[in-house]
Amino acid sequence: MRQTEKTAIITGSGRGIGRETAILLAKYGVNVVVCSRTDSEVNSVKEEIEKVNSKSSVVGVKCDVSMPHQVNSLIRLTIEKFGNIDILVNNAGVAFNKKLVDTSEKEWDQTINTNLKGAFLFTKAVLPFMFAKKSGVIINVNSGAGKVGFSNLSAYCASKFGLRGLAESVSLEVDRYNIRLMTVFLGQVATNMWKDFDYSYYEKNKRMMLNAQDVGVKIVEMIYDTKKYKNGESVEMYNT
Repeated sequence: MRQTEKTAIITGSGRGIGRETAILLAKYGVNVVVCSRTDSEVNSVKEEIEKVNSKSSVVGVKCDVSMPHQVNSLIRLTIEKFGNIDILVNNAGVAFNKKLVDTSEKEWDQTINTNLKGAFLFTKAVLPFMFAKKSGVIINVNSGAGKVGFSNLSAYCASKFGLRGLAESVSLEVDRYNIRLMTVFLGQVATNMWKDFDYSYYEKNKRMMLNAQDVGVKIVEMIYDTKKYKNGESVEMYNT
């Protein structure tokens, strides 16, 4: 099924869930803007999208989601290239496996700035364009750690609890504009983020973890199934 004249921004789309979501949306014919802090990851996703759907336009941008000037530059580029923004997937995230007393201020700031501030900056930047069209979809990729606290994950949990509150509040603000802001809460996903977080645990348990592509399928379903997934909707996907 081909969707025409739709444009999506997927943060943290250099790998894992973001990458799979970007590729799936491209298969639908959506114009895709991929971003990552790493040029090699951006270029890799661009090449993959061009292979799976040569008719889908793709722009790759190196972007730190916590930096306002980089976010605003990406938004300007998107509008110059495609003229509109219809879909935003706030997916970029980091985590540190540390007790609070061992967490540095730099690690705390990096976690909050990437996981929470990044979603704030991108959501704030795209909403005026969605308000003007009175349509749009925003998906926040959250975690079970956004509902329940876990030891050695205080910074991550704080960021994800904050992301949950942000989504619940903003969904009320956008409702009259026919914009849907929704959240997917995830269990452990077999991605490089988990591998970097705790390699030995990842290797032992990866077969029981969620698959990044399956999460991407769910996100795309949430975007397009307007009858099933309403504004403010929360979806949970946990390990089997």
